[in-house]
Amino acid sequence: MHAAAHLQRSHHALVAPKRQTYGMTSVRGPCSRSRAVTPVTAYLPPAAPPASADVAQAFKRLQNGSDVRGVALAVNPGDAITLTPAAAFFIAAGFVDWLRSRGVTDVKVAVGCDPRVSGPLLMPAVLAGLQSAGAAAVDVGLSTTPAMFYGIIAPGSAVTGSIMLTASHMPMHNNGLKFFTAEGGLGKPDIAAILEGAAAKCEAAAVPLGDSILDAAFVLRQAVKTPATPSSWPLLSKYAEHLRHMIVAGIQHPQTPDKPLTGLKIAVDAGNGSGGFFATQVLEPLGADVSGSQFLEPDGTFPNHIPNPENKAAMDAAVNAVKQSGADLGIVFDTDVDRSAIVGSDGTPINSNRFIALMAAIVLQEHPGSTIVTDSVTSNGLTTFIEQRGGKHFRFKRGYKNVISKGVELNKQGVDCELMMETSGHGAMRSNHYLDDGSHLALTAVVAFVRSRLASGGAAGLGELLADLQEPAEAAEYRIGIKDADFKSVGSSVLQAFHDWVQAGAGSSSSSSWSLEPVNHEGWRVNVDEGAGKRGWALLRQSLHDPLLVLNVESDVPGGEAAIRGNVLQFFIKLQQAQALDLAALQN
Repeated sequence: MHAAAHLQRSHHALVAPKRQTYGMTSVRGPCSRSRAVTPVTAYLPPAAPPASADVAQAFKRLQNGSDVRGVALAVNPGDAITLTPAAAFFIAAGFVDWLRSRGVTDVKVAVGCDPRVSGPLLMPAVLAGLQSAGAAAVDVGLSTTPAMFYGIIAPGSAVTGSIMLTASHMPMHNNGLKFFTAEGGLGKPDIAAILEGAAAKCEAAAVPLGDSILDAAFVLRQAVKTPATPSSWPLLSKYAEHLRHMIVAGIQHPQTPDKPLTGLKIAVDAGNGSGGFFATQVLEPLGADVSGSQFLEPDGTFPNHIPNPENKAAMDAAVNAVKQSGADLGIVFDTDVDRSAIVGSDGTPINSNRFIALMAAIVLQEHPGSTIVTDSVTSNGLTTFIEQRGGKHFRFKRGYKNVISKGVELNKQGVDCELMMETSGHGAMRSNHYLDDGSHLALTAVVAFVRSRLASGGAAGLGELLADLQEPAEAAEYRIGIKDADFKSVGSSVLQAFHDWVQAGAGSSSSSSWSLEPVNHEGWRVNVDEGAGKRGWALLRQSLHDPLLVLNVESDVPGGEAAIRGNVLQFFIKLQQAQALDLAALQN
């Protein structure tokens, strides 16, 4: 379909969004799909002058770490649309310029999306933006974030970059862009450079991003100028085929090599995101019974629960599906399938520390002595679990890109590091191109489950791998708002004061058993001796992006979490900067 026709079909939604229609199932489903378009000459000068402060700031605000994220639909009173079609257009064009600045001459970019209802609005704008900068563009339609990377490295692929339209587990009115090259996902400096270039192009074109009519009209005009040749590339199907081959090769079933999941019942909860394909295109063709699966249909209104392995409602729904269907295990995906979690046959949720422990146990069987990199909020029990299996635990920072980048760095230094994983469910393996890929983690768990059953004659399961994982009696996380506009400076000074307070005895002689963790990469982690060999901890750190301090607390004894939190609260109350903090979360 011509990019202009794609836009014109949704033109009424672009220029006059109606709040009452966005949550209706009549607009649900993935973005339109299937066309490869021929490159055209860029309509803007190769190098636009720098953007004005206002325009530059509008694009800069769209950066969310290593990706782009904003409000794409006004569904709530007061919503301001920040990721407009024109903004997406210029960001896509900026990505082309960025690729060329890295020496890519024949630029061909694949674009996919999750099922968000704003996908059909932003997809054609991104395609037109790519073409405007002289790139060839490929629309692959509904996809997953890992599949978009695979589209670059797949055998025979001529794609040099890819864009995934997704906002992960964020509410339905949000959307965003993730970018990939053959080296993997882009980093923060890369995104900043792309947005800077996009802002300059927007300024040169004099497009008023705040005017929905003129914003959409601009993209329509550019799309009309752009010839497109209809084509289709079923990338998600190709990726599913790749995953099936990995499972077959990983299990090497002696009786049913081509259907190694025969006799296995697996319940997949995709949360109406992009992950339903894993049940129907990966597991079922290999013999698995997926009849207990739920919420496989893509629906951008996410009517059942948030697709998020960290969300209690999502995990409870998956646990219920496993129990009701009598499944051998369950799998939970987030919206764009770069995160996942597992549910045991007895209904035990295996996410957060448990999922890291499961993956570490699997990895350490094949990579003895390997270092496992995690984020900063992992439990003491996980460290013990890894060390008991001969591994090394490197507790780093929050943020999956931080965790993965540290693993890459360690491997370059000669340190054997196969697994990098965050408690959020993001996880990457060296053997899988360091890509955070929820489907790859899930298939690794499935392969381990089947191999364990084959070795034990059918009796074993994943639970046996976690049998000696020590878990805390209590755990909690508290978010402490910083009310000062200069929140980074305030947060930094509070963290220094916390460090000094702990070093001085943590407020009282009864807390003299508090001691700083010897190595801290983010904030300050404090070990708390709770007696009788029990050990709790508290970590105070600053949020990566928001005006927040975050306090994580775990205790090995009942009532211990409240005691640790209460002592930290006293520190905050006596603090010089207390007036700049919102302590309500700690006081309730």
